[in-house]
Amino acid sequence: MADEVNTEETNTDTETTDNQEQTATQDDKLTFTPKEFDSEVDKRIANALQTAKSKWDEEKQEEISNAEKLAKMSAAERKEAEDKAKQETLDKREKELNMREYRYEAKHQLEESGLPDSFVDMVLSEDAETTKNNIGAIKAEFDKAIEAAVNEKLKGNNPKAGGRTGALTKGEILKVADTVERQRLIAENINLFK
Repeated sequence: MADEVNTEETNTDTETTDNQEQTATQDDKLTFTPKEFDSEVDKRIANALQTAKSKWDEEKQEEISNAEKLAKMSAAERKEAEDKAKQETLDKREKELNMREYRYEAKHQLEESGLPDSFVDMVLSEDAETTKNNIGAIKAEFDKAIEAAVNEKLKGNNPKAGGRTGALTKGEILKVADTVERQRLIAENINLFK
């Protein structure tokens, strides 16, 4: 019981700040009391039902108007209208099938190009040639971005000549067996030999 009172007091305190922050961003986590939650759920369900009902009513009205049109037509006109409706349905199905094929082919081309298949929606278009061109363009830009990122990561201090990081002593320089290398080191560290 005491926990419920504390929770309600906390909710009341945070509601004012939540309302202010909620207008700025919708990413904040909301806190509801059980009554508020039930109310919000009821509102959303009612809204969804109203939207679905209006959609169903529109579809039903369209079916009724189509039926009335067909009833007023002669047998030949009715047959022609039915054939036209069937052809539109077939065209729609063919377009959906083509898009599935294009999607599959685009995923395959993306994999061959070394790109993630999650890019498929970015490159998919109404025909295969445009899709192929889109994949090529994305590949080129993706490669440029990767190269730029790699070059940025590789930037840094160049190593000093000779690959040595510490200062050499006079004795170490004199122990170098290669005459050319020894002379180069003496020239670089001439202050040791004065």
